[in-house]
Amino acid sequence: MTSMSPSLFGRTVAAFSGRCSQRTSISRAAAEQIDRILLFALGVGVWIFGAGDAAEIAEQSRHFPGWWTALAMFGVFGTALLLAATALQVALPTVRVIAATHATVFAMAVGLSGFAVQPGQVTDDVEWIYRLVPLGGVAATLAWRTPATTIYVVGVGVLAASSTGEATGDLGWTEFGLTTIRIIGITVTFVYITETARRAARLLDKERARAHRLASRAAADEARASERARFAGVIHDKVLATLLDTSRGGCPSMLARQANQALGQFAAIGRVNDMCTDLEAIETIAREVVGSTDAELRVQVRHDYSSADLRIEAAAVTALAQAATEAVRNSVRHADVPGRCVARQLTIMARATGITVVIADDGAGFDPMLIAANRLGVTVSIVQRMREAGGRATIESSPGAGTRIALEWNAPDDT
Repeated sequence: MTSMSPSLFGRTVAAFSGRCSQRTSISRAAAEQIDRILLFALGVGVWIFGAGDAAEIAEQSRHFPGWWTALAMFGVFGTALLLAATALQVALPTVRVIAATHATVFAMAVGLSGFAVQPGQVTDDVEWIYRLVPLGGVAATLAWRTPATTIYVVGVGVLAASSTGEATGDLGWTEFGLTTIRIIGITVTFVYITETARRAARLLDKERARAHRLASRAAADEARASERARFAGVIHDKVLATLLDTSRGGCPSMLARQANQALGQFAAIGRVNDMCTDLEAIETIAREVVGSTDAELRVQVRHDYSSADLRIEAAAVTALAQAATEAVRNSVRHADVPGRCVARQLTIMARATGITVVIADDGAGFDPMLIAANRLGVTVSIVQRMREAGGRATIESSPGAGTRIALEWNAPDDT
């Protein structure tokens, strides 16, 4: 999962006054995907340039000392190779560090090239590294925020113009100014295109999340309205009729049967129509657990767009929330270890097929085989509650090794 654009859950958890920390990740987000594609294209593009200008690079390298050539080869082609190899698979923060390294070492190589060569030694129009300044600007855009990128583009543009003038022996102010404007102009164009693509991807993510929330609210409102209508119908057809028959001295057995039917219909309304979306379930569980316990609790959410169509029975959400709350309370009561702080974590994972809640601590632990039958907190409040809701609870623990309780509910298979 990927550190996630902030989701609806992120804002909810932030309101819990710092009692828990949260980390969200939404996989396959457009903003992340466009960054990865651009970083991969940057790495490949640098190597395409290197292959096309290999002869010129080799020729100009004869005029530079070995240390500068080594720095340039690493700063330009070495880091570009790392970008191409990691951009599509490795964690995005790590790839951005590689992009920042590429931009930084590239700027160093550009700045030092003017000092590493005797004036006029390069007979070509420009140094080969000069042509890659726009790609260095793209790397800076993908690695840093706008102010840093702006400083980078201007600084490297000036350095490239100065170094090229030094290497080719043309140090006139007019040529220097025109070269600087040309480099910065081309680089700004590349940076603008890159940032426009990223902005469009972020907007797409924002609109997709907004549409998801609106659809979730609409579905929830429709479900509540339908439930209220059915609830009113049961009250009219069963409850009021039963009360009226009671006032008229009706048969006790018939009244009892009518009352049981009414209760059954009330229960059926909740089971059939009260459904939650994935985000509503996550919010409900997190709010219940964090709000009902007094524990220092780290909260982690794993949620992706594949769960957008998931509908979870309200009874299952309630069971998950209550069982998780009981698990945290048990940890607070029994898991403390003298002399150190016990870390506790709540993890909520929404998938296309269901939802899983994991409560883990690194406390005292216990032997699950030795749980007494009268320990209702585990047997009834956790295991049996999940079983009755159509889910299951798995308890993993051993003395001195902490405890992990996994609560899992899967949507019924319609096939």
